[in-house]
Amino acid sequence: MRYLDGAVMFFSLWLLASMLLDALTPPELTFYMIGPALAPAVLVAGFLYWLRIPPLDFAVVFGTLWMVSEMVLEMISPKPLSPLMAAAAAAPLLLAGIFVNVRQWRQSARRVRPAGSAPVNGLPSSSAPIASRRPL
Repeated sequence: MRYLDGAVMFFSLWLLASMLLDALTPPELTFYMIGPALAPAVLVAGFLYWLRIPPLDFAVVFGTLWMVSEMVLEMISPKPLSPLMAAAAAAPLLLAGIFVNVRQWRQSARRVRPAGSAPVNGLPSSSAPIASRRPL
């Protein structure tokens, strides 16, 4: 049942995105031009969802597919699209990048020990080099 749900979900998202972009773009760019331009990206995203890749990886891939779809729409459009479309295409990748950097920053802050903290138990307290290693 999960496969049918995923297929219906991605078909609905494809249809919604096509109709929304049809309403937001110039009249020369029709639903019949937008739908096939978005279909490969939706198929790849649906396949990756079916493979159950990690959510962060899925978000980055989906943002990349969305940007590629906007580039294809820009190429097939008879009139130039609004610069707002370029910002909307870059927004998912920027959000994913911000999320990754904030997550990395938080993890690195947890790993750093304060200067006055107690030493780790079980390790020798000598500052002499280990005998089995040669100095550089």
